[in-house]
Amino acid sequence: MERHVKTVLTLKELENLMENHHKSLGDDFSAETLEIAASFRTIRPSFEILLIKPQEINFNFGGRVAAKLGCAEFYALFVATLGEEASEIINLFRGDPFAYFAADHLASLYAESLANYVHEEIGSAATSSGMKFSNRYSPGYCGWRVSDQKLLFASFPDSPCNVRLTEGSLMYPVKSVSGVVAIGREVSFSPYGCETCSDKCLNKLIKEI
Repeated sequence: MERHVKTVLTLKELENLMENHHKSLGDDFSAETLEIAASFRTIRPSFEILLIKPQEINFNFGGRVAAKLGCAEFYALFVATLGEEASEIINLFRGDPFAYFAADHLASLYAESLANYVHEEIGSAATSSGMKFSNRYSPGYCGWRVSDQKLLFASFPDSPCNVRLTEGSLMYPVKSVSGVVAIGREVSFSPYGCETCSDKCLNKLIKEI
C-alpha cells in the first residue's frame, strides 16, 4: 500500500458518484433535481489518504471508536471534498428555496458517496495486501471529539485537498469528509446500523415518532 495518495476524480467517476441521487427527493421532483444535478458536472471531487501507524498519533477516540480500532496495525487517514466550486454552485440557487435546498441536499449525498468511494479504495488496497479493514469513523461522531480534526489534518504534509479547518474544527469547503479506517490482520468490519450507536441524531428522532 502506498503511504500517501492524492486523487482527483475523472468525469466518469464523478458521474458514477452522482448516479440516481436526483431521485432522492421523490419522483415528483426528479426532473427539476436532475437539472440541478447537471450543474455539478463541472466539479472535480478529490481525496487524500495517508497511511500511518497508530503509535504515530494520539487520537482521543472515545470508548466506542477505540474498541473498533484497537486491533489496527495501520490507520488510513483520509480527507475528501467536493471542492469550493460545489459551494459556489449551491449559492447560485439561493433565490429559490426549493432549488437551494435540493442543491445542498444533492451535494451532501455526493460528499457521502465520495467518502464511501474512498472507503472502498482503502478496503481494496488493504485486501490486496492481505489485511482487513474497518468501518470508517469521523471526528465528531460516535463519541469521537471533533477537535481531533486538528490532529488528523496536521498529519498530512500539506493542507489535504486544500480543505481548511475553522477555529471550531469544522471543514471548509463544507461538503468535505474526513476520517480514519483501521487496517490490520485482526481488524473487522461491522454492518452500519442505529443499534450500534447511542448518539441522539435526527434519524433516530424520526424513527421514534
